[in-house]
Amino acid sequence: MLKKKDFRYIVMYGVIGGIAAVIDFSAFAFCVKVLFIHNVVANLISMHLGMLFSFTCNTFFNFKKTDKFLRRFLSYYIIVLIGMGISSIMVGILSIHFPVLIVKLIAIIIVSIIQYMLNRFVTYRF
Repeated sequence: MLKKKDFRYIVMYGVIGGIAAVIDFSAFAFCVKVLFIHNVVANLISMHLGMLFSFTCNTFFNFKKTDKFLRRFLSYYIIVLIGMGISSIMVGILSIHFPVLIVKLIAIIIVSIIQYMLNRFVTYRF
């Protein structure tokens, strides 16, 4: 059964993640459509921007665990790198057959679910 505290974490993670996804998607669209940066490179840039926002907000406002900062950041970053790998593969392969912005949006949703579970039970557990 879901505890009240866990529900709050999920909701806040979702709100923060939603904002981070908007930052990620907007930066990606800008890089691809305005700056004409390759899809995979744009994906790496945009995901880093979203990650920095998300880590900061989750650490200080959601989970409120500011101890072991470097350890948490490295854990978070490794999880982001896993997500980047999944997302980059999706964008690199699927954008050949589907509109790149649709692929990016789907990748954000899939990666967000995976990253929540990993961050909740790894990064913010210790």
